[in-house]
Amino acid sequence: MEQDSVYLERNKGRKLFLRTWRPDNTETKLKGVILIAHGYAEHSERYNYTADFFTNKNFAVYVPDHYGHGRSEGVKADVPDFRIFVEDLLSVLSKIQDLEKDIPIFLLGHSMGGAISTLLASGAGNNLKGLILSGAAIRIDGGVSNFVKSISKVIAFIFPLLPLVDFAIEGLSKDPEVIEAYKNDLFNYNGKVRARMGREMLRSEELITEELLSMISIPTLILHGKKDPLVNPECSQIIYSNISSSDKEIKILDNLYHEILNEPEKDEVLNIIGKWIDARN
Repeated sequence: MEQDSVYLERNKGRKLFLRTWRPDNTETKLKGVILIAHGYAEHSERYNYTADFFTNKNFAVYVPDHYGHGRSEGVKADVPDFRIFVEDLLSVLSKIQDLEKDIPIFLLGHSMGGAISTLLASGAGNNLKGLILSGAAIRIDGGVSNFVKSISKVIAFIFPLLPLVDFAIEGLSKDPEVIEAYKNDLFNYNGKVRARMGREMLRSEELITEELLSMISIPTLILHGKKDPLVNPECSQIIYSNISSSDKEIKILDNLYHEILNEPEKDEVLNIIGKWIDARN
């Protein structure tokens, strides 16, 4: 596969990093595009294995680094407003539509990226052929006390960059090599969740209401690791129960942790996604 990267200019000249992968055979028309919204504290390059899978199936793969993540500008693992993530992803979607004329686009959102993707699909779903969610973090519970939630606005206003809540990296995957690689990746963020970032995660919870979910009507595949210690699988059930899509499917995957695309069973997961996409393409 061919890999490329570019910086997109956003508002006030802010740079957003975009990584792309394409099949080696450029003469064959693409079957589709996979747009990936990555999770909190990580970045696009961690999806190289997933990109390889889809480019081998003649798809192009686009993955931006969110604001404050990876190689994009912004304070590491921070955002002034959660909706900036959605607006940036919309700009990437628009760029793909300009570059890949009449090619179906599937949006794959993982964890925080699942929340971002859910918000995008509720308003711009007609631009997508389908939505795939992996451990979508639409509700915040683990490790955050009700007290911290109640004063989050005040703390975020006074001390926006204060490291506040532990992020349990060990819950990402049961593969110790994945955990070690994550810790040693300079483009990841390994510290505690910052006050303002935590507040904006709570904002996403406020934004993603049952009413908003009912606005999603495109084909949707919802996946979640049954042993995910970071995002409760109930989040996926909430999405499934409230979206209005007539074509929707949910799979709670036994023995898998949070990053189902980085588990030892990742090939099985990718095949589930690949077959689902092929049936709708």
